[in-house]
Amino acid sequence: MAQAFPPPPVPPTEEREVAYTLGMSAPAISIVEGDLIGPTDPEFVEMMRFESGLADRSARAIAGPHDEPWLNYLDATEPHTQPAIEHALAHPEIAPRVTGKIIDLAAGICWLTARLSRLDGVEGVAALHLSRTFLTTVGERMIQRFHGDRTKITFAVSSFNRVPFPSTNFDCAFLVAAIRHSLTPIKTLMEAHRLLRPGGTLIVVESPQALIGLEQARARGVRISRDTGITTICYTRREHEYMLRQAGFDLVRAYPVATVTRGAVRRVLRRILRRLGVEDAVRPPTYLFVATKQTSAPFTS
Repeated sequence: MAQAFPPPPVPPTEEREVAYTLGMSAPAISIVEGDLIGPTDPEFVEMMRFESGLADRSARAIAGPHDEPWLNYLDATEPHTQPAIEHALAHPEIAPRVTGKIIDLAAGICWLTARLSRLDGVEGVAALHLSRTFLTTVGERMIQRFHGDRTKITFAVSSFNRVPFPSTNFDCAFLVAAIRHSLTPIKTLMEAHRLLRPGGTLIVVESPQALIGLEQARARGVRISRDTGITTICYTRREHEYMLRQAGFDLVRAYPVATVTRGAVRRVLRRILRRLGVEDAVRPPTYLFVATKQTSAPFTS
């Protein structure tokens, strides 16, 4: 299993170093509260997993080399996400889009929020999660561990279908390993579209399902959804692109992340599949789906 965490440590700033030496508290992260998620809302069961501590207990049950249970969890369940983000931040076409005001629409443990906050061109990062408790415990812990710039970070509590920020508020948005967990993925993507300014960019990181074995994978997803309360839906690459366009993004490009393929033999086999045009049918790579919001409304007659 690839060990994607933690990244190389980033030295704290001189001011932060002095504060920690003197035992001073770190600056508080402000919290924006969205609409209350109630028992009749479809996200309620998942929210309560995080609020109640059940998600923490599940993470602690996963063995791994890290002293932080959530890093072992991510190694086991999402080993490709961090390499994919590093690929994006080094890509000459994608990296310039990661600037200004950013929202991490499915922040999880906030490792991505922390990473983005360290970028010079980023003014601020909003980290969205269903659970206030999870943000203020695990999220806080991870932001410190990953040396996030707390002065740039805001927590937001809501589902990613009802985000508590005004329209055209952000320059860039991220959805990392999140579309598969949305009950209403097109609505989620439409909300991302609403939040972006004209010309803004949505970056989606997903590992699509192969066409071969699709029905079996979807059957497993149904079982996971029913057994755990965590929505798990399988989509192909073309379905991801279709949903992005349905949500209003006309400029959509998929970038395969080759860096997550381990071993020379596997990389050669992947190149052969790609040249034959069957990669997405047999074994799709992790993709960066980069979608741009139009600078003006499309013409309609």
